[in-house]
Amino acid sequence: MLNSETFHTDPAVYRLANQGVAKISFPPTPEAMDTLRGELSTFVCDGAYANGLARILEAFLGSVGKGGGGAPAVWISGFYGSGKSHLASMLAALWTNLEFPDGATAEGLIHHLPPEVSAPLKELRIAAKRAGGVVAAGDTLGTGPSDPAEATLGIILRAVGLPSDLRAAQVALWLDSLDILETVRTELGDRFQTDIRNFILSPRFGAAVLKAKPDLAHSAKELSGLLQSQFPEPPPVTVDLLETVARQALMLGRKEIPLTLVVLDEVQQFIRQDPGLTLKIQTIAERLAGRFDGRVLLVATGQQALSDVQNLQKLLDRFPVQIALGEADVDSVIRKTVLRKKSGAEQDIHQMLGANAGEISRHLQGSRLAHTVQDENEAVLDWPLLPSRRRVWERILRELDRTGLGGTLRGQLRTTLDAARTYGERPLGHAVPVDFLYGRFATEAYNAGLLPAETRNRIESLNGGSDRDKLKARILMLVYMLGRIAPEADHHGVRAQPETIADLLIVNLGGEDDLRRKVPELLQELQADGAAIEVGGEWRLQTKESAEWEAAYRGEEKAILADQSTLGRTRRDLLGEATETALAGAASVPHGASRQQRRIHRLQPDEKAPADGIALRLHNGWSEDLAAVEKEIAAAATSDATVHLLIPRHPSRDNELTAALTTWRAAEHVLQIRGVPQTDAGREAQSAMQSRANKAQSAAKEIIREAVGQARVFQAGGKLIGGSPADAVKDAATNALARLYPQFADGDHAGWDKVRERAVRKDPDAMKAVDHTGAPESHPVCKALLVDLGPGRKGSDLRTKFTSPPYGWSQDTVDGALIVLANAGLLRVTGDDGKPASLPDLPRQKLGTCTFRAETTIITIAQRMPVRGLLNDTGVQFENNQEHLALSALLDRLESAARHSGGEAPAPAPESVPNLAAYKSLSGNDLLAALAADATALRVKIKDWKAAENKISDRLPLWRLAERLVRLGARDQEVDLESIRSGRRLVADPDPAPPLVAAASDALRAKLNAAHAAWEAAWSKGEERLGNNPTWAKLSPEQKHDIREDSGLLVVTKPAVDTPQAIADALAQRGLSEWENMAKALPARIDEALAAAAAFLEPKAHVVQLPGAMVHSEAELDAWLTKIRGRIAEALTDGPVIPRV
Repeated sequence: MLNSETFHTDPAVYRLANQGVAKISFPPTPEAMDTLRGELSTFVCDGAYANGLARILEAFLGSVGKGGGGAPAVWISGFYGSGKSHLASMLAALWTNLEFPDGATAEGLIHHLPPEVSAPLKELRIAAKRAGGVVAAGDTLGTGPSDPAEATLGIILRAVGLPSDLRAAQVALWLDSLDILETVRTELGDRFQTDIRNFILSPRFGAAVLKAKPDLAHSAKELSGLLQSQFPEPPPVTVDLLETVARQALMLGRKEIPLTLVVLDEVQQFIRQDPGLTLKIQTIAERLAGRFDGRVLLVATGQQALSDVQNLQKLLDRFPVQIALGEADVDSVIRKTVLRKKSGAEQDIHQMLGANAGEISRHLQGSRLAHTVQDENEAVLDWPLLPSRRRVWERILRELDRTGLGGTLRGQLRTTLDAARTYGERPLGHAVPVDFLYGRFATEAYNAGLLPAETRNRIESLNGGSDRDKLKARILMLVYMLGRIAPEADHHGVRAQPETIADLLIVNLGGEDDLRRKVPELLQELQADGAAIEVGGEWRLQTKESAEWEAAYRGEEKAILADQSTLGRTRRDLLGEATETALAGAASVPHGASRQQRRIHRLQPDEKAPADGIALRLHNGWSEDLAAVEKEIAAAATSDATVHLLIPRHPSRDNELTAALTTWRAAEHVLQIRGVPQTDAGREAQSAMQSRANKAQSAAKEIIREAVGQARVFQAGGKLIGGSPADAVKDAATNALARLYPQFADGDHAGWDKVRERAVRKDPDAMKAVDHTGAPESHPVCKALLVDLGPGRKGSDLRTKFTSPPYGWSQDTVDGALIVLANAGLLRVTGDDGKPASLPDLPRQKLGTCTFRAETTIITIAQRMPVRGLLNDTGVQFENNQEHLALSALLDRLESAARHSGGEAPAPAPESVPNLAAYKSLSGNDLLAALAADATALRVKIKDWKAAENKISDRLPLWRLAERLVRLGARDQEVDLESIRSGRRLVADPDPAPPLVAAASDALRAKLNAAHAAWEAAWSKGEERLGNNPTWAKLSPEQKHDIREDSGLLVVTKPAVDTPQAIADALAQRGLSEWENMAKALPARIDEALAAAAAFLEPKAHVVQLPGAMVHSEAELDAWLTKIRGRIAEALTDGPVIPRV
């Protein structure tokens, strides 16, 4: 029996209606009707296809006429070839129940429509009768206009019989408004679409229009001009314009909007990653759904589900109905069409497969694609394809899909049919080998730059040779195809190894042992010919460039093997990474009741241990003799807190690790040296080298991880700690804490943070937070601190010592105890400025800069009382029994009081604080005792200083007035003023300032009155001149006022001279010299005012400046008069003259 005899339809005569290429173009052209009929006749309406049609129809019918959000848009997704375009095409045909010339309909041509599809279709027909009928429009985006709105509008226009060009469609709609569209269409016949697109230049179009409606124009030429004016080039198509024109088009010849299907194919491929196009599609979907009363259904297709791609996720809300098609749906279609078996043949195939079960089960053993028990039923349906080979086939096709090539439904249907034809005349038991797939895509892969020309030419050359050469060609085909899916080999397990290649090449399942023997031999020959190369047991294509890469790799490999330091560094780095991972949860351990975290420091054997924390020394068998290390650990003292981690070196895997490290580094070096290749073959070689590096790196890391996982943990003294590395390290570190911090228990309490908080608030019972009720100095922590103070210690030094071994107390413990001791008066605290500091009031970060000393002087209440008096007298705030904290402020206040007892001359010189230097040399209780002894005398001093300060304050204002009066002109008192200043007699009794001020003010009062009198006399003369001037008399009061303002002739108020202060203020406003200048200026200002008056009354009047002269005789007088007469006479020619000397 031949394979062809098992098929329902002999593959030799089987025809694919669309050659396996499903295209959306609806309504179909007459030429496409036969193809569409064939698609309908072979449409398998079950599974995801039937379910998808039912969901789409039911969702649409649920929205018709119900307003709301409109018809829910549909997104059909699936990999290239899942049948999404085919499903959309079938939906369009069923939507209109397309009728063919012989009367057949879309519904009638489909062999079986399940009830879940036929029922909503029937409901759609009923709804269409109530509405304006049905319209189906569809096309592939990207084949027409680049703007999606313009493309969508064109699809809708074409569906209703209008030109897809907007301008021509507007002309057609205009014809319809005149009720002549169909008349013109009939007249033009097949030329209608062409002529209406050229409506301006086409004489046939003009003639047809005028024939239908002669009154539109006198001639076709005139009509052309009218149409050109009425229908200019339209603007770019916006979504608003799309909605408007689409509504007009759908209403063409109807009273209502019909139930309309709009299919946009390959939307995802159209928008790519462009967010702008995504937004436009989103807006179009929203508008079509929401503005047509639920009567327009938008269906879009794409390779992926909307939720799988970030750029498509924005469309989720706009496409609520989502149909996903998968491989199972494609397989079902293929089995029910191309591979469908005839009745009775299934048994023959089943028996044949059973007879060859051994060979079949051998294929791809160890991989995830190998034959399984579940394949038994599918094997009959898939024959002459084997399920395991079909899975390899699908992997290769999916990889080609990723690059944009033919793993499509049309590709799989056509390729499956070609395979069935090719092997149909072979006896039953001859299966399709995987290399058959190569011939179906080689040309496309070569054109797309995915198949190197060198490889393609070599395969073609070998195919034209002997049988042995042809087998070599088949091997190279498989090496190439398996190389395409090699990056995922760790997942599917299929690698280009001799056994696998033979599994996929065998045709006769009855036995081709000779082929299995030949494959390894031919691979070696291909390697010798430079066609293939073995890398880690796997075979790859060898091109000229890959050979160069391989040669570079071998050179690097040799260099690395000669330089063991590189391998050592790489191994150390991997050990470090693996150790970090294995010990990820062992960075620290809690200590004691306070749960203080102790860091575990990971150290190399010769690295210095830090002062604090647990030292974990890392040893490995590559760098050290671990047996000798164990002996050293066993010999160490049991008081040693060091923990040791020993990572073993397994000789059985040592060579494997060296090989992996060498391969990794050599491949990495080649990748760095070779750079970015510029050819397809170079990129292929680079990819292979990167894959080699990744695989070797993974192998090396796995060996290292295994070694680290078997590490052992020891404590000093030789005790072995069990468990995983992380758990063992934590257990050992916990044990080591007692060795490292033997004094920790004295300060181990969870309440030390509360001690510190209460001590900052100066709570005398702060130590109760750690259950201590005795004197502070009796607690072990406080006692240890006091013993360590000596002549004085910095806070930072105390923190460092007591937070480190052998104590290990927390910083809260150290800080809290110090503040408690300071509050109790047992510590003397000095800040970084050398002054006594109040520890509770300092920021915490300042504690480290303070110096601490133990207090030796004991203060009694009798000493505290006088000091409190001093503090009260100086206004310094303090708390009882905390007076020592306020002493620094007290000294500042004493200095201030003494300083203000005097001042600059004429005040007396300031006094000083007795014994101030001695006070500043003391601190704490010593200072308090010294001040207590001098308190009585100091309090008297404070009283005297305050009295002197008040006296200076009272007398200084009058002194300042005296200085001011002298500066303003009381020169006779200047000597007395200087005498008081130099003698510093400001506070002398009686007060020397009053008589000085009186004398100065008397003198200045007389001068100021005289100056005002002189000005007043000059003012009177000026007023007299004005009063006697006839021109001035002609002016109105308002005009006189304006001229006075412009000339500065305004009355000046007499200055106040009743008090010394008033005299000083008056002279500060206008001094004696200014009064004199004002008086002297008045005659000139009178002249200016008179000139202004003349100019006002005589607009042409102008001032003539006459020369002055000294006249000694009448002759000189006559000469001068003659001179000025001539000048005035000359000036009179220009108008009246105002002479001015």
